[in-house]
Amino acid sequence: MIIRIKNYGEVEIEDSKTLLLNLIENHIRIDNICNGKGTCGKCKVRFIQGVPEATPADLRYLSTEELEEGIRLACQVKPQKGMEINVNLPNSFDRKNTVLRRDDQITLDPGLKGIFLTIPQPSLEDERGDWDRIVDEYRKVMPEQSLALPSLGVLERLPRILREQNYRITVVTWQNRVIDIQSGDGAALHGLAIDIGTTSVAVALINLKTAEVLGSVSTENGQTAFGGDVISRIAYAGEGVKNRLQLTEAVRSTINTLIDGLVHQHKIARKSIYKMTIVSNTTMSHLFLGLDVSNLAVSPYVSVYNQALEFFAQDLGLGSNPEAVVQILPNIGSFVGGDTVGALIGAPEVLAQGNHLLLDLGTNCELVLKTEKMMLACSTAAGPAFEGAGIFHGMRAKPGAIEGIKISEEGVELRVIGDEEALGICGSGLIDGIAQMRQAGIINRKGAFVDPAHKDCSLSDELKSRICKKEDYWEFVFAFGQQNKKDISLGQRDIEALQLAKGAVCAGIKTLVSLAGISLQDLDSIVMAGTFATYLKKESILSIGLTPHTDPEKIKMAGNAAHLGAICALLNQGTFAEGAELARRIRHVELGGDKTFTSFFMRSMYLEPTLP
Repeated sequence: MIIRIKNYGEVEIEDSKTLLLNLIENHIRIDNICNGKGTCGKCKVRFIQGVPEATPADLRYLSTEELEEGIRLACQVKPQKGMEINVNLPNSFDRKNTVLRRDDQITLDPGLKGIFLTIPQPSLEDERGDWDRIVDEYRKVMPEQSLALPSLGVLERLPRILREQNYRITVVTWQNRVIDIQSGDGAALHGLAIDIGTTSVAVALINLKTAEVLGSVSTENGQTAFGGDVISRIAYAGEGVKNRLQLTEAVRSTINTLIDGLVHQHKIARKSIYKMTIVSNTTMSHLFLGLDVSNLAVSPYVSVYNQALEFFAQDLGLGSNPEAVVQILPNIGSFVGGDTVGALIGAPEVLAQGNHLLLDLGTNCELVLKTEKMMLACSTAAGPAFEGAGIFHGMRAKPGAIEGIKISEEGVELRVIGDEEALGICGSGLIDGIAQMRQAGIINRKGAFVDPAHKDCSLSDELKSRICKKEDYWEFVFAFGQQNKKDISLGQRDIEALQLAKGAVCAGIKTLVSLAGISLQDLDSIVMAGTFATYLKKESILSIGLTPHTDPEKIKMAGNAAHLGAICALLNQGTFAEGAELARRIRHVELGGDKTFTSFFMRSMYLEPTLP
């Protein structure tokens, strides 16, 4: 069957599959958090012809105006002949690279060298081969290091390169292996630090001769078309090798698109990119490599690998010099991956003397507790709500998202990304909004709404007017919709989703502290890492009990520490090795089925400060 898609033309699809699945299989990107289950309301498409009847899911998630404009949820549509649609591509706005902080005290030692050589030209008296000449001359300059044989690709290019500049060349080596030979002097050496997040991917371009970060770009991970969290992607990958490879292709394509942009923007030669360092959580690294993730879905949650890995770019289909070295930081265990190791490198204050807690908030949440006696790590399934998934009006942090809220008796003050009309609520707005609702008395410590009609309700008339009953639940309106557009609000179910997420994080903290034999009062600092965490207000996270109640000065925001760690490891090979050793020293704690965690979790659901 053929349907028409605006800006794509005619696309062949299968009528036995939903429109969403057909779009995914044709590599047409579309917002999709719940992996086609009809529970997120994000996969909106506009029908130009052949508008289908609205389904119950459409009626639940779409406004009257959207329904009248022919907008439907792609996961609910069975394709019909003659359909023509317009796909609104996800906004590529991303804040991951805006919170990248740099420590200039990095010793430059990337393990990569560019050695300039003038090679004696051959003659009847000197019939040595081209490679032999290079080896002999290299020994004169670097007598302590012998050269291993290069790849066949380098040998194939060797005769031409030697003669282009009258035997004046630069030999590019990775440790003792020649990975490229450039004609002339002054070879450019570039590297990439790559942070593969569940929601978005960031790539930083670095000059490996000066340690200068030339630029950093980020965008949505192409895998989001297959589900918004690691569990949904593991489930999709588990349906067959074809699905797993789709996920691999999606994330590699995302990385290559970012590389293309950096190469074009900074006018560098693609072949000058000789090294990459990658941080990611366990699931993302497995899917990037095309590995089986089925055993991560069941206890005891075993990965294919945990150690640091090294490949060549050509084996991974990455758009750099084909001989570029690709290093992947090790996993700690289960769902605690190389991004946590990267965050520890990028936020070294966690490793200082004393008791320090690292809290890396994202689609998945990783925790590391460091004391004078031990280091413990765990992960909690907290991310979907923090990223806006599972929230009725939730969205990712992009223009139109409410990111800050202040409630007073006079009404509601909003801070919206891009200073645009409010379209939804992102994670920081969710936490801010619930903290403010609790403080104003709109909800109680259990997250339940007050009845605005009750005689004891002391809220102002303005705030009472914003509490509405919808079906079988209450909601509080932050922004009233205009011209048939839906109100932007938080309902009882949204609050419960946040309570589950924050309860898991808080219980994880309490579990690690208990296992370490210290108290919450003994924590010298709580270091919060991740793009999402950067935009949180300390007062809000303390008031709802996301972290233990402490002096706000003890809470430190580390920015995108995982990506910074990737940069540090890229620039210094010793730092990469230290990361590998660090991962071996950390004891991983599996929270699933842990009775201590379960007990703490039930007591961590209340929206109130978590006291020692």
